[in-house]
Order: sequence, then C-alpha cells, then structure tokens
Amino acid sequence: MICSTDYTVLRQQLLAKRKNLSVSQRIQCSQILNNTLLPFIEQHFPKGSLITAFWPFGDEIDIKETLYHLDKKGYILALPRVVERDAPLRFYYWTNQTPMKIGHFNIPEPQMTEEIQRIPDLVLTPLLGFTHHKDRLGYGKGYYDRTLSKWLQQKENLATIGISWDEGLIDDPSYQPAPHDVPLQRILTPSGWVA
Repeated sequence: MICSTDYTVLRQQLLAKRKNLSVSQRIQCSQILNNTLLPFIEQHFPKGSLITAFWPFGDEIDIKETLYHLDKKGYILALPRVVERDAPLRFYYWTNQTPMKIGHFNIPEPQMTEEIQRIPDLVLTPLLGFTHHKDRLGYGKGYYDRTLSKWLQQKENLATIGISWDEGLIDDPSYQPAPHDVPLQRILTPSGWVA
C-alpha cells in the first residue's frame, strides 16, 4: 500500500516497486495483461478504429504483442511523439513496419509516418500509479493530461484505458489527484480490470 500525497515521493515509491519485479514476473504479467486487453478491444471496437497507444519504455508493462496483433487485424494505430515541451503529445501512425527512433526522454517514437488528424476511438495510456476511482498518476510532465484534456473537449465520450502493473495501486484514502489530472474510464492491470 502506498500512503503519500507528496507526488515526488509517491512516484519514487511506485518506481521502486516496479523495479522489484523480476524479469520472469514482467514477462508473465505482460502476457496475462495482453490476453485480457486484445479480446476486449476486438469485442468493443470494430476493425478500422483509430487507437492511440504507447511503446513500452523502461519498466512499463509491455503491450507490444497487443499492438502487433491489432495491426495485423486491421486496426489503425498511432504512437506518441514529444514535438514540443509543455504541449499535448502528437500521435503518428504506426504499423509493424514503422521504424522507431529514440526521442525525448529516451522513449522510442515512430519515424517517417504522418501525424493523425482526428480524435482517436480509443486511448491506451501508460500509468505509473492509479486509484480505484480511475485517477491516473503519470511521470509528472503532464503530457498525457494535456493531450486527454484537449481531446475530451472535442469528444466527451472518448474511450480511455490506463495500463499499469498491479504494483501501481495507490490505496490511500487521503490521496488527492492534482487539479490537472484527467481520470480514465477504465484501468487494466495483470490482475484484471480495476473496479
């Protein structure tokens, strides 16, 4: 249980919990999560839906298997690039053939593809931490919060799923998200959907 509303300390605690996962735990938990995520998307979103996702970085849970399958099945995928600091993320089309290059913050980004020009049908976002109220805690730069706020102004019912390790749960009743934090519709961990 994480018990702190000091965001810097909380982020450090959550990152430390992630680092304690063994390689075999990471592989197994990522597989379990992908086995839940892929069928959910196929059941609730038709082929051709635009899905913005993320390329796992550092100790994030690995959803590449889901991305590869969605691409093969005819979904339209886009991954983020940081084009300017303190601005919303910009998403660029991605397929299994898209070259990736290390970008800002050492995160792999798609190269040589066009930027999406419409609001996605589904957003998959990485989480450092989360609550049972579907509050999202990221890395503290605000990129996803700015992006989600912008899109939600244009598409109020935007489907959002946060992806996290079980270890990201912030189980502290006194925790208060920052005013700019955007809650999500759903959160998925290897143990299943967060209720």
